[in-house]
Amino acid sequence: MTANGGRAQESTRMRSPRRERRAVRDAGSRASGGAGSGSLIRRFISWWSPARIVNTFVPVLLLLLALLPLYSVYLTGGFYITVATGLVLGSTVAVLGAVYRHGVLTLTSVAVVVFFVCGAAAAPGTALAGVLPTPTTWQLMGVGIVTVWKQVLTVTPPLGTYGAVLLLPYLLAFLGSLVAVTLSLRARWFWLTLLVPALVLVAAILFGTHVPVLAGVIGVVAVVGALTWVSWRSGRLELHRVLAIVIVLAVAALGGTGASMAVAPQNPRVVLRDYVEPPPDPQDLPSPLAGFRTYADDLSAEDLFTVTGLPEGGAQLRLAALDTYDGTVWNVTGAATPGTGVFRRIGDRIEVEIPPQAYTLDVSVGTYQDVWVLNAGGTADVTFTGPGSPELTESLYYNTVTDTGLVTAGLTEGDVFEVVADPAAQEEPADVTELRVTSLQLPEPRGVPDTVGSLAGRYSDGADSPYAQIEAVAEALRNGGFFSHGLEGEVPSRAGHGAARLAQMLEADELVGDEEQYAAVMALMVRSLGYPARVVVGFDVEDAGTVTLTGDDVVAWVEVPFDGVGWVPFFPTPPEDQIPQVEEPDPVDKPQPQVLQPPPPPQDRPDVPPQDRDDADVDSEGMDKGSVPNPWVWVAGASTLPVLVFGVPLLLLAVIKAIRRSRRRSKGTAHQRVAGGWDEVQDQVLDLGVIVPPGRTRRESAQAMAGQFPESGVLLLADRADEAVFAPSDPAEEHVHHYWGHVRRTVQRVRHSVGWKARLRAAFSWRSLRRRA
Repeated sequence: MTANGGRAQESTRMRSPRRERRAVRDAGSRASGGAGSGSLIRRFISWWSPARIVNTFVPVLLLLLALLPLYSVYLTGGFYITVATGLVLGSTVAVLGAVYRHGVLTLTSVAVVVFFVCGAAAAPGTALAGVLPTPTTWQLMGVGIVTVWKQVLTVTPPLGTYGAVLLLPYLLAFLGSLVAVTLSLRARWFWLTLLVPALVLVAAILFGTHVPVLAGVIGVVAVVGALTWVSWRSGRLELHRVLAIVIVLAVAALGGTGASMAVAPQNPRVVLRDYVEPPPDPQDLPSPLAGFRTYADDLSAEDLFTVTGLPEGGAQLRLAALDTYDGTVWNVTGAATPGTGVFRRIGDRIEVEIPPQAYTLDVSVGTYQDVWVLNAGGTADVTFTGPGSPELTESLYYNTVTDTGLVTAGLTEGDVFEVVADPAAQEEPADVTELRVTSLQLPEPRGVPDTVGSLAGRYSDGADSPYAQIEAVAEALRNGGFFSHGLEGEVPSRAGHGAARLAQMLEADELVGDEEQYAAVMALMVRSLGYPARVVVGFDVEDAGTVTLTGDDVVAWVEVPFDGVGWVPFFPTPPEDQIPQVEEPDPVDKPQPQVLQPPPPPQDRPDVPPQDRDDADVDSEGMDKGSVPNPWVWVAGASTLPVLVFGVPLLLLAVIKAIRRSRRRSKGTAHQRVAGGWDEVQDQVLDLGVIVPPGRTRRESAQAMAGQFPESGVLLLADRADEAVFAPSDPAEEHVHHYWGHVRRTVQRVRHSVGWKARLRAAFSWRSLRRRA
């Protein structure tokens, strides 16, 4: 028994394209009443029929189902408004083209105009009242047609309505409905219409997330609707076939859903965002731990942040988590691994759901100038509210695995932002004896001193659990070491945490350092025990309410992940009052040496007259003829020889340095001469005995120099050198001349900050020549 028989079958059967065109012309003629050009509205109304309504509605419905997987990317009601607007606009243009028989060129022209005139749906934040587009809206749409795919893939969901990210569903809905409805109404092979929703579905899945959105419902409804529509248009619709298809698909959907709940799939859904890396590389940025001594010295009294809204008991506020060590510094990993995560652009918020117990911190930036964003563990959202908020929001990237955020535009004084954090992320575990370390893949540390592993084994010997081993290492460093920043009036302690510095610290008679060295060495010890660990730079705030954080408040600690509780902090640094005692040596008696009495003067020999005058003459003549050397000649020769032996090489060193300085200033392109000026500063500082480890950027090297010569201005020189070297064009000659004048003044300040002996040694030092060799 068929569902369409007799006259019903004739009314529902699809007409051929030729009969459709003839019907359109006849309908137009009837609407005109024979009076010439008929009314366009009458023609439009008379064109509709039940079959055409169905043929218009079904492709739109299939496209709506195909776009639903994209909802997990946006998680906002504005997504449905944008999709509905695109579907209605695209299908309307397609219907008008079918009614009035417009060609491809006319149809495309009208579609482009409608697409941009109604573009408020793609960027509602830039439209007036969210409805009327502005020039900014059209600018974002024009650029977004090329770049929106990158924005959607590199911004962490949910995207919300930020910028023009809704352009993707708007474009897919508009273009898909335009093509699908046009094929459905005008193509001879109407089944080609089904290819459009299929392609849109593939795009929605690839641009979506791993979270499926009603996958079973979408599949069943789409397949049943598509098969029913094709059968109906072909005149082969039978009721029992439709019921059979519905039953089979329903059973398959229920079975598949149950199986997926019982046995989770081994491989998650393939989405493009897993294969697209975000633009910034954290390893191109200076390590926050390398600049630790700058906070303790130059910025110790400077107000870096003012934080309001701290909960009772305080919080651990973090700047960055460092999980890779290269033998020189601990830094943020650039590559994405399960243990390190990846930095992604932030859309509407960081987490999908804001925890109900979350608290909000209001942060005002003081003299802090860096890219790392202050936040609390378990951060759910970061919102910039200051005057530069659009630029900061645009450049915000966040790593949810390490709870580290950065803004490529950089934070400066006056910036304001809000941080929403979950207090559960900082809860201390109740029972630590049963904790097990989480197995995570972190980059293997390189250049680790040999003493690290042996001391870690000795410190943790006898501990009966992983937590006890790690705490034993922290306690050994905290109780057995001494604290010193190495500043004036303190026990000497060099900055840095490279392999040489840590080896010197561990091999000395006493462990002396600050948070930089203790956190760095403990993380390496924990890694040598086979456990993942990372270093965190931030603030350990104990007060509630509003606090002002200075450079002296910056600390560093170590975090280790444990099953069920997340990353747990450990503090290995001794208290600041735990300093080594310097014992004054006992006075040593110095007996006076015995003075020997001089011998008596020799007696004058008596004059003995010569026995023979001839003998006396002969002796006298012999004395006159002999060559008796002048004593002043001996003195001059003895003093000239050392001058020649030692003075000539020293003079040669000075001449070589002068030639090198002249060549750097006058030879090469403009940016090479600016870089040569920075090299001149480095060599002058090196000759004074300040060693900067190789492989650092100019900014990192300048920070190390500034620790020894705080008033020299080397930081400004490094920044200007980077600007000149990485600029798209060579700097002007005036800029090069001005830069070298700044180099000369900086070198003078550096040299005058040390004694005359150090300046003399530097003038004839060959360290810089050996380094450049």
